[in-house]
Amino acid sequence: MMHRSLASQDGAEGSAVAGSGNGNSVDPSASQHATPTSQVATPTSQAATPTSQAATPTSQVTSGRAGSKRKLTSAVWNEMESKLENGEWKAECNYCHKKFASGPRAGTTHLRSHLDSCPARHAPMGPKQQKLRLTKGEGGKVNVENIIFDQEKARKDLPLMICEHEYPLSIVDHSGFHRFCSSLQPLFKMVCRNTIRNDIVAMHSAQREKMVNFFATFKHRVAITTDLWTSGYQKRGYMAVTAHYIDDSWNLKSFLMRFAYVPCPHSAEVICEALYECLVEWHLERKISTITLDNCTSNDKAMDILPDKLDTSSLMMNGQLMHMRCAAHILNLIVKDGMSVLEHGIERVRDSVAFWSTTPKRHEKFEKMAKTLNIEYNKRITLDCKTRWNSTYTMISIAVQYIEIFEKLKAREKKFKCCPTKDDWKFAKEICDRLKLFFDITELFSGTKYVTANLFFPKVITIRLAIRKWGNSDNELIQKMSEEMKDKFEEYWKDIHGLMSVATVLDPRYKLNILNALYGPLYGREHAATEIEKVRKLLIGLVKQYKDEVEGEDTWDAYVAEPVGEEDEAMKLYDLYMSSRPTVPSSSIHTELDLYLEEACLPRTQELDIITWWKVSGSRFPTLQKLARDILPIPITSVASECAFSTSGRVLSAHRSRLTPNVAEALMCMQAWSRADMLGGWDSTLFATFQSVLEDDEEEMDESTSIITQE
Repeated sequence: MMHRSLASQDGAEGSAVAGSGNGNSVDPSASQHATPTSQVATPTSQAATPTSQAATPTSQVTSGRAGSKRKLTSAVWNEMESKLENGEWKAECNYCHKKFASGPRAGTTHLRSHLDSCPARHAPMGPKQQKLRLTKGEGGKVNVENIIFDQEKARKDLPLMICEHEYPLSIVDHSGFHRFCSSLQPLFKMVCRNTIRNDIVAMHSAQREKMVNFFATFKHRVAITTDLWTSGYQKRGYMAVTAHYIDDSWNLKSFLMRFAYVPCPHSAEVICEALYECLVEWHLERKISTITLDNCTSNDKAMDILPDKLDTSSLMMNGQLMHMRCAAHILNLIVKDGMSVLEHGIERVRDSVAFWSTTPKRHEKFEKMAKTLNIEYNKRITLDCKTRWNSTYTMISIAVQYIEIFEKLKAREKKFKCCPTKDDWKFAKEICDRLKLFFDITELFSGTKYVTANLFFPKVITIRLAIRKWGNSDNELIQKMSEEMKDKFEEYWKDIHGLMSVATVLDPRYKLNILNALYGPLYGREHAATEIEKVRKLLIGLVKQYKDEVEGEDTWDAYVAEPVGEEDEAMKLYDLYMSSRPTVPSSSIHTELDLYLEEACLPRTQELDIITWWKVSGSRFPTLQKLARDILPIPITSVASECAFSTSGRVLSAHRSRLTPNVAEALMCMQAWSRADMLGGWDSTLFATFQSVLEDDEEEMDESTSIITQE
């Protein structure tokens, strides 16, 4: 009994000594009693060993094999236990309890390799580890807060970070990134590039499913913008489809729905089919208000084909108003035609900018001259692209600020022989003033965070009035520019899109009065009366269509930006009309529309958030409120979709040209959704969907490229 007690206290070493002292082999059962599970002898260096598993020190471990008198001296036996099972010796890991071959011939190399990669050994505290953090509180007090490391949350945030900031997928393989993450949290288990790629695709699939389900029950209309882009490195065509709507909380939303690969050729039929599939997938084929596209033949033909695939009875006015032309693209065509006759007038300005910006040495001289003349050089002179009028405007607007520098350098630099004359500079300033109107309106139309539909009509009329005014200029080139712009304007905007006129009427500052004020001076009284009657009939038709679909009152919030800048000609005419308009006493009002139109207009100078106004005051006009909710989000440009291509140019760069279309779409959409705050809080339901998608993908992959290894 004394001998067994000593063996129990001293472990395997005491057992081995007893055996060698008798000259007999030790019974295997005795060696098992030598390390009872109740005995915890964990070394300090192995504090992470589970408390339920005893870890025997090297000095106390001997071979439990019959006839062996040699100690088990390898360090692996600190974390392994030798056992006899079915007549064969096995080494059992104290952490994960996996068993491996053991014995004199088996060696310990495979056991050491397992310990190096054992997940239970490297993450012994589980997926969450609680630590303490000291923070300063009020009055200099020190607060103790709990911090819990969550491997699942960190695993989710990593692919989101890569998407949002356009980091390469290979960042997870970079040794520097490994060291950085390890210094922040040693327990974080890094994943490989293939895993992070599949994580992103799975997260995109889970979030898309959630958003598709949202639109399946969405009861209001959605405006669509779309455009095509061809990757310069992949030589593949992609279609960006963007949705614009006011959600159930009455917040103005704009986000990228699809960044879909479109095979060649990009004919009208192919474009139409790709767009139709997207609408059906997102349950929007019966909920479209408008589709805004660039002005090209294939897009026009696609919009002629699309109504045949849709149930037009569910659309506004049976789909007659579905096609919306991109206003920014039309403005670009108008200005390009006008600029074509001005090339000779700005030639010397362009040559001068090219001379001083071509080489670093010359540009340094330009900067030094600015310092010598004590002129602040904040905007660098840049040469324009002849096919982009906005770059020409930027070049001229910057150059005219440094006329004095150009004149001084002309006297000092003999090679500078293209300096503009005083007449050239005068003409450049005139051009700059005229192009500024188009530049500001294009920028205003391109907004996606505020309503633009109600701004369309007055700004288009402002452009038309300005073009007509330029025709009276003393400069022949300006007159020719006016003629070119007028022809292009009449080609595209002779008739204002019906919904844009309705959107202006739905602005409580304007109503039908702005049509009366602007159509008269522009087209004459007879034609103006005809156009106004068209808008009124359209509005009545829409009200009738919406009358049976009125819903209860919602609460909502949105931000609306108003145009900034100087007073334009259209607004001056409107003010003149309103000041001369006699006050008409209210009469018997029979309809909701009559009630709205006969109410006094709000002051035009009042800053108005038009969506908030329809939220609060619009409750008195439930049918018009529902109509405004569908019309006001309509974008008048396709800029929202085109913006995706500036990002895609970085995502599908020369270093990432091998990205597959589904990965490219996942990267693009996850970035857009994250920046638009569309991902929400990643609730448990969505995360469960994410995990299920990962598990489904894992079953289809080889073990070498499995998406998640759940140790």
